[in-house]
Amino acid sequence: MAAARRRLLLTLLIAGLAVLALGGLGVTIREGAPAYVESTVGRPSRINPITAHASDAEDDLAALIFSGLMRVGADGVPQADLARSWELTPDGRTYTFHLRPGLTWHDGYPVTAADVSFTIARIQAPGSGASPALAAAWSGIEVVVADADTVIIRTPEPLADFLVRAAVGILPRHLEAQMTASNEFAVPPFDRRPVGTGPYRLHALTADHALLDRHPGFALGAPHIARLEFRFAADAAGQVRDIRDGTASAALLPDQSVEGDEDALARRPQLVATPLTRTGYTALYMNTAREPLTDVALRRAIAASLDRVEVATAAGVRGIAGDSVIVPGSWAYQHVPAAPPDPEAAWSAAGWARTADGTRAKAQRPLALDLVTNDDPARATLADRVAAQLGAQGVLVRVVTLPAARVIADRLRTGNFDLAIFGWEAGGDPDPYPGWHASQAGDGGNIAAFRDAEASALLEAARTTMDTAERVELYGLFLRRFADQVPAIVLWYPARAYIHPTALRGAQPGLLVTSGSRFHDVYKWRLN
Repeated sequence: MAAARRRLLLTLLIAGLAVLALGGLGVTIREGAPAYVESTVGRPSRINPITAHASDAEDDLAALIFSGLMRVGADGVPQADLARSWELTPDGRTYTFHLRPGLTWHDGYPVTAADVSFTIARIQAPGSGASPALAAAWSGIEVVVADADTVIIRTPEPLADFLVRAAVGILPRHLEAQMTASNEFAVPPFDRRPVGTGPYRLHALTADHALLDRHPGFALGAPHIARLEFRFAADAAGQVRDIRDGTASAALLPDQSVEGDEDALARRPQLVATPLTRTGYTALYMNTAREPLTDVALRRAIAASLDRVEVATAAGVRGIAGDSVIVPGSWAYQHVPAAPPDPEAAWSAAGWARTADGTRAKAQRPLALDLVTNDDPARATLADRVAAQLGAQGVLVRVVTLPAARVIADRLRTGNFDLAIFGWEAGGDPDPYPGWHASQAGDGGNIAAFRDAEASALLEAARTTMDTAERVELYGLFLRRFADQVPAIVLWYPARAYIHPTALRGAQPGLLVTSGSRFHDVYKWRLN
């Protein structure tokens, strides 16, 4: 069993985001029974596209029930959804969206531009329940309803990621009265009986499961699978039991192994696991504002000493070995060619020689570094493997594990660390600006305190141009600069294992911004 687990992890580690043809054996479905049964974690209390989702279950249901002007594809490219077309003014600030004709809500009411305006106003309104991140993304944006099928949206400045923001689910204005709770502790009636424009409409919701029926009027065409059922599990172990016992035929497992997952899959030969990479990464950050890591030659020597595949495999995590701060599978990803690592040459260039006992030292000062991470078992194992690999090169590494809140407050925000292993979630757009622009050092997301004028200028240009080809070119230049300056080493991109029937057709594996991202093309799915 241990050997089987290692084989599965290694397969997921190197598989990446190959676009697989999801096919194979057929399945027999009883007449009237749900055609596709998933096990998902959590019991949803609020199903709403603009609120913060407390569980996979809430995110999954919101992704299926609601849709936006745009829709994010497998590689992160925004595609038309409720909007049939749009225009952008030359200054990059004003979008005119034209809705598809004949759109209807799940209850039969027509969809109009007023619904779009209502949704954005609700996101912006204090006390509406919108997630803080979403409210910030729409702050300062103006909306004008030109006619029933046309909405004009003005942004304060050119926003390269705006079409991704426009993928937020639209709310029905005619049901506004149901969106207010009776008191501050209650859930609004709408959030328990949501009505959207997505590919599926809610048929039934209980404490244990939800039934969804296809929406014949979905903007991109009626889904092929008539009904979905979601069974609510308390945790990943519950998902594995559902798969093992045959009560579910699909589940999105976490990026860490779950006890019994291989056995459960082995019992169900009609199922297969496909790795879906998240839009995030786990990195070894180097504090570029703190000696001795201010020296780029030392940072290069550390990078040359690490075997990222071995680190991730030994930690027992699902994912792809790290490469850059833009995730493989994204439209913006580019591999930066590099010469094979030569640790001894790199250490020699940095001026850190081995002493008689094998320790690296410069001017009789041994190279001793603290490595901080949170006390998650997988992170701790990653830290131990990094420490071991650097130790083999003569670096004295002390691993310090703390609760995540303390790592952030006491170490990362204050710059009180040498090395740190921590995660980063990139979101729907691959823009690295929040994590690597000089302005984000300190209390921002620039953990490594990377203040490089050339890199920052490239990031500034890339987030304001509306030309995708130009963005790709700018990101390529940034990634090369990043690889040269080495403020961090991306160790791995976490991936979640999506268990599903081998009979599934039409599904294109894509990046996971959230758990619900796997349904980006659900209307094309078939079971043969």
